[in-house]
Amino acid sequence: MKRHLLSALLASAYAVSVAQALAAEPLQTGLDKYGHLQSAPVAGHDGFAYVRLSDGVQFRVGGVTKNVIFYGPGTVRVNANLGSSHWTSPSLVVVGKPGGAEFKLEENAATLSISSARLRVDIDRKTGALSFMDSAGRLYTREAAQPQSVKPVEISGAPSYEVENRLVLKPGEAIFGFGYTDSEAVNRRNQDLLLVQTNLGIIIPVMMSSERYGVLWDTYSKMRFQDGPQGARLWAESAPGGVDYYFMGGRTMDDVVGEYRQLTGEAPMYPRQAFGLFMSKERYPTQARIVEVAERFRKEQFPLDYIVQDWQYWGSDKDGTWSGMAWDRVRFPDPNGMTDSLHKMNLKLMVSIWPSVGNDTALARELDQHGLRFEPLHWISRKARVYDAYSPLGRKIYFKHAKSGLFDKGVDALWMDGTEVEVGSAAWDAAQNEADIKSLGRNALGDFTRYLNPYTLLTTQGTYEGQRASSNKRVFTLTRSAWAGAQRTAAASWSGDIFANWDTLRKQVSGGVNVTITGNPYWTQDTGGFFVSRDYPGGEKDPAYRELFARWFQYAAFNPIMRVHGTDIEREPYVFKGLDPDVYKSLLDAAHLRYRLLPYIYGLSAKVSSEHYTLMRALPMDFADDKATYGINDAFMFGPSLLVHPVTRPMYRIQPPPPATIPAEFLRTPDGQPGLAGQYFEGRDFEMPKGQVTDRTIDHSWPAPPLATMPAGLSRLDDFSARWNGTLEAPEDGEYEIGVEGDDGYRLYLDGAAVIERWENGGKRLATTRQMLRKGQRLKVKLEYYQATSDRSLRLAWRTPSAMRAMAADKPAMDTQMRSYLPEGTAWYDFWTNQRHEGGRTVQRETPLDIIPLYVRAGSIVPLGPVMQYATERLDAPYEVRIYPGADGSFTLYEDDNETYAYEKGEFARVPLSWNDKAKTLTIGARVGSYPGMAMHRTLNLVLASPDNGKGIEAARASRTVRYTGKPMVVKF
Repeated sequence: MKRHLLSALLASAYAVSVAQALAAEPLQTGLDKYGHLQSAPVAGHDGFAYVRLSDGVQFRVGGVTKNVIFYGPGTVRVNANLGSSHWTSPSLVVVGKPGGAEFKLEENAATLSISSARLRVDIDRKTGALSFMDSAGRLYTREAAQPQSVKPVEISGAPSYEVENRLVLKPGEAIFGFGYTDSEAVNRRNQDLLLVQTNLGIIIPVMMSSERYGVLWDTYSKMRFQDGPQGARLWAESAPGGVDYYFMGGRTMDDVVGEYRQLTGEAPMYPRQAFGLFMSKERYPTQARIVEVAERFRKEQFPLDYIVQDWQYWGSDKDGTWSGMAWDRVRFPDPNGMTDSLHKMNLKLMVSIWPSVGNDTALARELDQHGLRFEPLHWISRKARVYDAYSPLGRKIYFKHAKSGLFDKGVDALWMDGTEVEVGSAAWDAAQNEADIKSLGRNALGDFTRYLNPYTLLTTQGTYEGQRASSNKRVFTLTRSAWAGAQRTAAASWSGDIFANWDTLRKQVSGGVNVTITGNPYWTQDTGGFFVSRDYPGGEKDPAYRELFARWFQYAAFNPIMRVHGTDIEREPYVFKGLDPDVYKSLLDAAHLRYRLLPYIYGLSAKVSSEHYTLMRALPMDFADDKATYGINDAFMFGPSLLVHPVTRPMYRIQPPPPATIPAEFLRTPDGQPGLAGQYFEGRDFEMPKGQVTDRTIDHSWPAPPLATMPAGLSRLDDFSARWNGTLEAPEDGEYEIGVEGDDGYRLYLDGAAVIERWENGGKRLATTRQMLRKGQRLKVKLEYYQATSDRSLRLAWRTPSAMRAMAADKPAMDTQMRSYLPEGTAWYDFWTNQRHEGGRTVQRETPLDIIPLYVRAGSIVPLGPVMQYATERLDAPYEVRIYPGADGSFTLYEDDNETYAYEKGEFARVPLSWNDKAKTLTIGARVGSYPGMAMHRTLNLVLASPDNGKGIEAARASRTVRYTGKPMVVKF
């Protein structure tokens, strides 16, 4: 026993003496030429030894070399590997540099502590596990007792590490972030998230905690986050630097967002018009049509700021002109004239581009001269290949053609589609998308296993840098994917090609705030759902869909970017004017409210850029101490004042459930097998027989998103037809509803009689027939189908007599009440009535189709402008400043030229507003700053909100009116 004790003491003394000797000769930072951490000559492989670096410490324990490096007083980088980094390029995400924090070391027998003015990290000398605390010693979180696993691997001939690291979360702690995933839950506790970019997945490797800290993982491969009884685990397939993350601590979540943006880049301002309405659809086929739609918006006086041209303006989706940054000369003969017409209507034009580039384009030819397109063909055209955005030269060439073909023709903004990056048709499925991306092979930086996820960051970085170098107009880019750091490229992400249903709408609410809470402030989605006809075959003619669209549009009015987009149907808001006046009123009211809120929104957008603010906010960002907010998935804050609770269920036009697919047990092929016997043909009219199949059920969605299997015998999916034969057996007596749901042409024959015939092109829809049948009765079935457009779907369905009786009996009672939890610690006002409620309780209100539940925090100052047709109209108009009493409050009005980067040089003006609730006074501070063209005087209609004034959308009666000239004043109420 004495021998073991003496050995332990000697080993400990040796480790301490080595550490002291090394600390006497501090290294500079321990960074290699790529900015990644390199090993210092730390001795002691089995014990604990450390060396002080200029910005932190490096230590070794259990064969693992670990670094804790300050990147500011509230942020440390944690890196763990087996003694060497295999990165061959700088970080793609982090632009901040080590340093900026004085720190001290303290040690005892159990721990080594490294402390700055705001953060303390305790290192367990036995395990190397870290504990993170604020300067007062309050624990944020800690690594698990076995904090990391680092396994050397070789992928594509290059060394790397497979890693995982584990954190121990507190009971009741809530976790947010990671971007948009297919989940309704805002809180990520007890979730298993595969972190791979997809069409419907915006992956951002940032975790935010209710304990006021965040973690950014600087790894680009496939990852998985799992939280469970063993703690929170983050695994990465290929991490060349080993475990590599940044811990960011603060007093508030906004502090943490600030740390993140200091690491990864600030969010520049958007043009003011970017906060108006975007009208987009798949697609406007001609120059004449897009101008016609724009003129109709102005004629109907429905507000609009951007109109969007989706794909195929370059030519066909099947030829080699794909995304060549050029216009089809037949359908878009005069791009300059078109953009000039739109600009004269005070509209901006956004245009779709893709990372896949058609083979028959000047862009492709120039890229190919330098080997900057990947070999696999893009799935749609089969004559296009993805360009290498990991190459600086590739990005430069790509932007050069965007400039000459689009920006020089008057285009105002880029819509960068498919940036996850889309290669194959199953971009909805993470496993398939992973395989597709990896099939690209190697990029300019390395293999795609290592660089799976950040393509979107690189391609938006290229266009941002190109625009900044060639124009003083503010960049606004829309992209289908995002990654950490995307905010510095002026890129707003959207949630992909979503389906139109209430479940999807709910996921937009929770998913949106899990994007913005990561520090990426600008996000949007396809209002109304991209695909409509699957769930609503009647499209805009279906009253149930129109209710969904109205509620979705109300929600969109409180997105950072308000945007309508989709396929299948007509969805310009004015379409509903004659079709459904109640829905149209709801849409117009939502648009007017959005535009009236522009002084509030634009002022907060300046705060996003100057103070690291976030406009669309998960409730715990403002109410982290109220644990009741952690599980609220369908409400959020819009700025500091407005709590938004979108309606995410039908109330007035409840749709019956779709008929069930007919099961195989009630279908028989001519030879007695379960299902129906099918035959495929090339050509729409059964011209050339191809493969034969036995389909147990008829429920098909052929390759076009989201499935990717070819029908038997077909080599392509254009202009095919199919025929099925067999029998159907009735399981009970009574009346049946038998239906076919599909796109394009279909016919159903029962016992030789044509009972359903819809033999024309068109979107997906359901047609039914009623049949009285006896139990055991068999009907001969023949089903025919042809494909012409892109949906490619078909389903044979029914409602049995018992199902029809159950549907009639289970018709739900109409519930038009919304119940909203109002966080504690403040009082709240119903925006529509100014009824006051105390926080910490659930309230309910009636919710007609033109009302979205909206509550205003006591002490709020909410500036409103007039109703406008575009965001830069009537810039000198009076403001209505609503004051909601019950607490002190403040707001800063912000103005600039709305369009250029002159604000970066100080050309802007701010006016501070401050409400003293006890004294009932509003202090309007002196104007700070100026810019050319500034309105020197403005009328302010000051409104003290009450049950009889200052409520809803309509202009209020002024409690006080002042003429503000830039000089300070105090107004007494």
